[in-house]
Amino acid sequence: MSAPSGPGTDAVGALVSVPSLLDWTRDALAPYGFHEHTALPLVSVCRDELMFGFVDAVTAHWGHAFDLSSLAGLPLMGRTGLAAALGHAPDDDGRHRLVVFAFPHIGADGGIGAVHRPGVPGTTAACGAVAVARTALVSGVSGVVLDPHDIEASLLVQRLRRVLGGADVPDLPAATELVRRVAVEELALLLADLSTPDLVVDWALVSGVVVHLHDVDAVTLSAATVVVDGASTELAPPT
Repeated sequence: MSAPSGPGTDAVGALVSVPSLLDWTRDALAPYGFHEHTALPLVSVCRDELMFGFVDAVTAHWGHAFDLSSLAGLPLMGRTGLAAALGHAPDDDGRHRLVVFAFPHIGADGGIGAVHRPGVPGTTAACGAVAVARTALVSGVSGVVLDPHDIEASLLVQRLRRVLGGADVPDLPAATELVRRVAVEELALLLADLSTPDLVVDWALVSGVVVHLHDVDAVTLSAATVVVDGASTELAPPT
């Protein structure tokens, strides 16, 4: 697979191109019955407009995706939202399939955590939501009280505080990886509850981090799991 790079990207791990990753998902999931017209893609990514390119690439490979997006890419739609997505999944002889992409993001264009945006002087933060959450955690915000007028950011701080406990707040790359882990745990919990004796739901969960380089996006691949008839298989990463 092709391997883009940029200054400071060692902090986020080995990179591959977005098309290469998505080509691999099609090849790796095909033996399990997952194809563009037999599976519904779902994307759990940040609301940032920088993520539109990744979502468009998912659409090009898997068809139009159900949007689970929130600040930082933390899945906050809950059981009701996922049940709604399941209602949109193709019915392939009584079997439903979901391909879920959980990818928070980070800038690496002018320094780790920074990006250039058209028409905006200098650089701005990416992911800004993770950066703001880090600042809140460093300042001692407990995450216990939720602001009803800032619910997504409040829940992001709450989830991260719950995982960290009293540990030191990590730097931005490590905090982004923490968001990925929290997202994967939440999604796996919700996905595992979908199948019933009368409804067969197979699912795949692919996760990593989107890295915004100077003129292209790249990704890290952290984990890929496919569950068919309740049996879970960890997919070997691409080489």
